[in-house]
Amino acid sequence: MENHVVIHEQVRSNQVKTALLIIFYIVLIIILSLSIGYYADNVVLGAGIAAFIILVLLPIQILTGSKMIGSRTNWKEIDTSNPGERRVANIVEGLSLAAGLKNPPKVYIIPTSTPNAFAAGLKLENSYIGVTTGLIDILDEPEMEGVLAHEMSHIIQRDILVSTVSIYLMSAAIILGGILFRMARYNMFFGGRGRRANRDSGSGNAAAAFAVIALAGFVLSFVIRLLAQLINLAISRKREYIADANAVRLCGYSEGLADALEKISGSSTDYSKEQVEDLGGDEMLAIYIFNPKHSLASLFSTHPPIEERIRLLRNMY
Repeated sequence: MENHVVIHEQVRSNQVKTALLIIFYIVLIIILSLSIGYYADNVVLGAGIAAFIILVLLPIQILTGSKMIGSRTNWKEIDTSNPGERRVANIVEGLSLAAGLKNPPKVYIIPTSTPNAFAAGLKLENSYIGVTTGLIDILDEPEMEGVLAHEMSHIIQRDILVSTVSIYLMSAAIILGGILFRMARYNMFFGGRGRRANRDSGSGNAAAAFAVIALAGFVLSFVIRLLAQLINLAISRKREYIADANAVRLCGYSEGLADALEKISGSSTDYSKEQVEDLGGDEMLAIYIFNPKHSLASLFSTHPPIEERIRLLRNMY
């Protein structure tokens, strides 16, 4: 009971942090867009850019997410006449009952020998789990149950929706920051808005002062975006730990998921270009249960070290 309370508190804390991060990204996008409009001598244009990104492109990104994933991975619906695929479907149905879901998530099979799995979907009733043929081939039933319980936990915790939104907003902020930098650099060397200020005020120092402000604004936006990305990745790593712990609660034991992670990571310590493409590309790796891409600094990793996850799982009772 005590472990359940601790996990519940961690989930709630993670949800609050994620909500604050999304709000921060929205505010940052508005500031960057208005800054671009200011440089272009058209603040209304900047406001329009922000509105288009938040009110038009974001909903499109959310609504078309599943189609994009399907086209990238060449997935197919599960074939219950196949014994291995039928085993996956039966486990998902059992876990759905244990988790109290009215309808089990759809299951899709990804035709690649690389063992991995992911969960996606915006709402509980429209969620789905992707499993590779390679995963079906190497895992026994307790191991497969551990992996599917982990993915089910992501669905229950609404991790997929917040990940989709935060990754999109972070990408938009990075693009806007790059545009703002180019505009600031152009104004520093060629005048632009600063030149107009110089003409209107008659002050010879206006353009230089504005250039300094523009450079300071870019540096600040870069630092803010870097910190936001680090926070986003930290929350992502925390979500993996929580999903592992919730998977243990669903299954009632930890060895299945620990053994599965050991097999999955042991099958390939690094992915080839072909493997990455089969799994849907670099951007898709962040939502899989295992991401072999290692950063020079763990702060820039989407997943916690696999060895640490296995160690924690083996110490759960």
